[in-house]
Amino acid sequence: GRYEDALGVAERVVRMREGVLGAEHPDTATGLNNLATLLQAMGRYEDALGVAERVVRMREGVLGAEHPDTAKGLNNLATLLQTMGRYEDA
Repeated sequence: GRYEDALGVAERVVRMREGVLGAEHPDTATGLNNLATLLQAMGRYEDALGVAERVVRMREGVLGAEHPDTAKGLNNLATLLQTMGRYEDA
């Protein structure tokens, strides 16, 4: 795939959402979640981990710990940790 092109677009989307909606807006978290997924697909696991952890913090803070979108973020984080071989953390 054209990962580098996609990465540029994903980063642009996050910047736009942060600028227009704010850094803590749920749609900004969705853009960050997509960025984390792309970074994972590119094999950039440590970068993806930082973004995925940010998504979970944002969603817990804004939407609450029991919200379905928070659960999705946690699931994505667990999947990434498993991919990294960090089974105990997942």
